Amino acid sequence: MKQAVYLFLFLMLPFGSSAAWFSGSDALTSAHQRLLEGNTAQSFEAMIEAWQQEKTDTEQRHLTELLSLAISEDCGRSLSTLSLPKWLQAVVIRRETVQTPNRVYYQFSIYGSSDSGVANVTFSEWPDTKLVVSNLTPDNANRFKLDIEGLSGAVHAGLYKLELTSTDGESWSSWVLVSQPEPIQKISWKDSRSWRIAPPTDLKSTCPRPFLSMNLYQTDVGQDAPIWSDEKDKNLPTSLPVIDVPNGQYWFSVALIERRWQGAILFEDVQRIARFIDLPDIDLRELSLKPNQE
Repeated sequence: MKQAVYLFLFLMLPFGSSAAWFSGSDALTSAHQRLLEGNTAQSFEAMIEAWQQEKTDTEQRHLTELLSLAISEDCGRSLSTLSLPKWLQAVVIRRETVQTPNRVYYQFSIYGSSDSGVANVTFSEWPDTKLVVSNLTPDNANRFKLDIEGLSGAVHAGLYKLELTSTDGESWSSWVLVSQPEPIQKISWKDSRSWRIAPPTDLKSTCPRPFLSMNLYQTDVGQDAPIWSDEKDKNLPTSLPVIDVPNGQYWFSVALIERRWQGAILFEDVQRIARFIDLPDIDLRELSLKPNQE
């Protein structure tokens, strides 16, 4: 790991500046140095500080690249030592791109579960742009899903803050570093029942392999739950299997999901493709007249 970090840092430096690189005292310099020393959590704290300072475009790019390198240590588990409070069992942040035949749209969601209940959730972009402000009701205080509304593109890399308050009035917050959105479309339609998946580029990744989530929905209004679903994390399929459903038109989605962590917070980057399909498929060759058949 240290050899990879050193090579990365060396390539990032302008020619002739490497000798003086660690003589500075700014947060970006500290983040590089701490990561080189193997202190991932301290490097992460320095990255947070660096995002709060004035930065050039080059420095912002260095910060996003540095975060990606820090994640490669153990898929982000050692980025933060901050643990979840006892009243909060799980937090998941999901960034999703959905591609349909007619358009592409974007989602950014925060999921959580709490045995005792969550009363309020706020998610903000540094310095003070509130993206989610929600007072939860008793119906969703134990399990919630909150979305950033009106996105015209994928949520970009940067510094954010997540704040939660329990129904008992206890507060918990965490800085969140969002990584750069994936620039490559890794899953795409081949035809109405099959798709292509780009081969992995990092065969030595410390993160779990991407997994595939398939869901089939009825097109009736109000039918939110899938009538069929399946997930695969090995030998990812590239076509819809035979499903025993009544004849008709359905909404079918396939999602390629990649996971990483920021300490106790789980991140999911999702690329989803979706379209209407008619089931069961009819083989037109079976309907054609056979020789000597009228």
